[in-house]
Parts: sequence; structure tokens; C-alpha cells
Amino acid sequence: MPIHRTLELQSVSDADFDVIDEAVMRCAYATQNKFGHLFDERIYENDLAARLRAEGFEVHTQVAVTVSHGSFEKTYYLDLILNHMIYELKVVASLLEEHRAQGLHYAMLQNIRRVKLINFGEAKVRGDIVRNAITEEARHRPTLRKAGWRVLSPNCERLFDHLKAIIKDWGMHLSSQLYNEALIHHVGGEAHCLRRLEVCPGNLTLGTHPVQMHSEQHAFTLTSLTRNHAAFRQHLVTLMEHTELKAIQWINLNHARVEITTLERGGV
Repeated sequence: MPIHRTLELQSVSDADFDVIDEAVMRCAYATQNKFGHLFDERIYENDLAARLRAEGFEVHTQVAVTVSHGSFEKTYYLDLILNHMIYELKVVASLLEEHRAQGLHYAMLQNIRRVKLINFGEAKVRGDIVRNAITEEARHRPTLRKAGWRVLSPNCERLFDHLKAIIKDWGMHLSSQLYNEALIHHVGGEAHCLRRLEVCPGNLTLGTHPVQMHSEQHAFTLTSLTRNHAAFRQHLVTLMEHTELKAIQWINLNHARVEITTLERGGV
């Protein structure tokens, strides 16, 4: 199995969620009233779990979910689970889109409809529900769009083959960082793949910049853009203009669509 779950969860009904969430938020407020909002996340997690257990809930903390593909493996830890509901805890100035994306990622890994974020870092505890409308079956129906993709070396073909195999295993919509880490692993690992290239506008060397290389003078990048494609494309062209790169294979995971573009130095 490409996704190994410690606990198999079921999506809870709205009515059941309301009952669970009332208890969780009441205990969360009590936790913050006791500790304020300056402690490490684990302090709030342990106190909240203890309060919920005292109310009769079966609570699990730091629940592992492992994602694998071939020899690649990565484990995530879900902060708090009770009655099939995941709560992801934060201690930050405010919840950001990256936190919501993390919650959605966890919902998809567990194939459930919602995850709730709880932030202890604000003056008052804040909760934010992240909803997952995509089923596990739907995540495994990607579409492919090759926008001028060209095979420039055998390693380009291998890169694409690895990408297809990973998506077949995991489906779409998970964290773009996860797909990227798996590709780096399968094209030789960080020691082989991640290189620092000199940035040389004209005859002046300004320093070096890290680039993901799958073959000599050919790089790859993986994004999850839903808009502003043209602007990002121009940034990639600029990167080639100021380094020794000859081409970049650009992989964009746009919801259910896999977009692959080959950009070459001097190309249109």
C-alpha cells in the first residue's frame, strides 16, 4: 500500500462533528486560559488531550501516516484524533493558507471530509475547518497536458516515468512538496540532484543558486500553480539566462491536471 495509515478513519456526520467539536473547543479554551499563548505546541496538545480523556474521549496524539513509493518513504504525524476526527494544532500569530493546505493534505491522506485547525497563538483560540470535497477515487483520475514537452535526454524520459508511477500510486492533490521530494529521491537523491549553479549576468559572478538537476545542464522544477503561469514561466527563462542551464522540465500539478512544459535556452 502506498499510504500506510496507523488508524483507519471514517468521515463523521455533521451532527456527530458538532458534538465532538463542542467538547474540543471548550477544552481548548480552558487550555489557553491556563497556559496563555507563548508555549510550544506540544504543551497545548498534551493538556488538551488530557482534558478530553478526562471527559471520556479516546484520544490519539502524533498518529503516524506513512507515504511510500518504491524506496522512497515519508511519515507525517497527525496531532490529535478523537472519534474519527483530526485536529491539527498550531501556535502562530495567525493561520495562513499553508496551514489550511496542510490540513487538506492530511484529510486526503486519511480520505475523510474535514480536518479542523486550532490555533493557540492568537489572543483567543481560533478554529478553522478545512473541507475536503475530493474522494480518494477521484484523486486517481488525473489528466495530462504536455505543453511543448520534449525528451532532451534519457533522464528526461526516466523523470517522466517516475512522475507517472508516483501519481498512479498516490493520486493527485497531495502536497506538491511530497511529489517533489519523491522525484528528487528517484533521480539520485539530494547529494546527486541538488546542485548550486553560478549566477553570472555577463562577466560578473554574483554567487550560486540551488537547482534540481536530473541530467547534465537540464533541471526540473515542480509547482502547484493554478494561475499566473506566464509570470512563473518567465522567471524560469530568467533563471536559464543567468546560469549554465540549457533547459528546464517544468512539472505543474494543477488540481487534477498534470502540466508538463519543456523550456529551452533561446526557445520561444
